[in-house]
Amino acid sequence: MTMTQKQCLLRYCGFYAGDIDGILGEQSQRATIDFQRSYMDTVDGIFGDATEKRILAVVASGEPPQKSSGWWKDIRYFQRSEFRCPCGKCGGFPAEPSETLVRLADKVRAHFNAPATVSSGVRCQAHNDSLKGSVPNSYHVRGKAMDFCVRGVPGERLLAYVKTLPVHYAYRIDDSFIHMDVS
Repeated sequence: MTMTQKQCLLRYCGFYAGDIDGILGEQSQRATIDFQRSYMDTVDGIFGDATEKRILAVVASGEPPQKSSGWWKDIRYFQRSEFRCPCGKCGGFPAEPSETLVRLADKVRAHFNAPATVSSGVRCQAHNDSLKGSVPNSYHVRGKAMDFCVRGVPGERLLAYVKTLPVHYAYRIDDSFIHMDVS
């Protein structure tokens, strides 16, 4: 397995946020250590045969990361997997969810103290184009938009609160769900 493939797998699992450059640098090693801490008994920072076997098993199972690295570790209520493109063809993350967006969503969830459901996060361009009413330059394609609801909170009330936050644009989709995007 090449270093480029290893970086792609680490990114897919939510542990690597650097450039996919095929270089075993500090970020790649840190991501390997974070993955090993979450999934393995041995933590040595070496992406050897045992780590390769385990990461392939994790990817094949579809299980979400047990612990996220980077800024995701500070997110209390959401997991990266909730923002995945649902098309099943693009790998799920043609763009990374925006840190600003996810932090705002976490703030909304904390404010209402009730579970939130993401109905649409990141979208690949093909999936976005297949949706009725979507626009070609959707913020979803760039990882800067989400559609969601908070259990028990009417869409109108949810939207009113979201509009008090530093969002780029927000609107109500229906009685429960709203759209929120950031610059």
